[in-house]
Amino acid sequence: MERVARPEQTGTKPFMSVPNLEGHPEQRTELDDWESLLYVLCWIATFGINDKDRSIMAEMHKGNEVPLEIAEWHTSRKMVAIAVKKRLHLHDLQSFTDDIFDRFPISSEDSKIPDYRSLQSLAVDLYRAMFQYPKVDEKYHGARKRKDDGVLSKRSMYKFGSSKDGGPHPLFKNMTMGPSDSTDNLMKPKAVDPFVLRTEHSAKTKIIKGLKRKLEKHAKPAIGRLAADPPK
Repeated sequence: MERVARPEQTGTKPFMSVPNLEGHPEQRTELDDWESLLYVLCWIATFGINDKDRSIMAEMHKGNEVPLEIAEWHTSRKMVAIAVKKRLHLHDLQSFTDDIFDRFPISSEDSKIPDYRSLQSLAVDLYRAMFQYPKVDEKYHGARKRKDDGVLSKRSMYKFGSSKDGGPHPLFKNMTMGPSDSTDNLMKPKAVDPFVLRTEHSAKTKIIKGLKRKLEKHAKPAIGRLAADPPK
């Protein structure tokens, strides 16, 4: 799959991917576009597709004591602040449901409230495919940076046994050595970012296939809902 150089930070802030907001040096991939699609769905399902729905939902939101979390994707002045909020919202499905999905209107038959359950179903499945896809290792899941204790210090390799020629023990021969030379520091933690990890070819290919399957599954009801009342 072709990768293109990441351009300058451009786009509409609420819909920009986390790597774009943070100005990652890594090249842009299709995952940035899928992430933006998820944000667009969440935005229109929270605030309304057309003028009529937006008016009804604005009144709904006025009555809520808890502010809309999604609004911070727009009101925060700094892009990095928006990225921080999105990482928190995207961390797990429960967080995203509590902060974002639960604000989608689901109406009963006799209600005047718009019914966006088809958009909710699509958004939930896109989230799962992108951030909790079961066919890739769990290290690719979620949105928060975490510590990876996978780098050994030089002296640690020798401290726990050496080879006959005086080199590191064969168990450590092919492991990455960290810059630290302290015998007290067995492991040197480093921060790993799931957004970066997901751009690895094998993981990215599997995730994108999953996203396409989810979109195909929901295309008829979700797109039909949008076509019935196109955004204006």
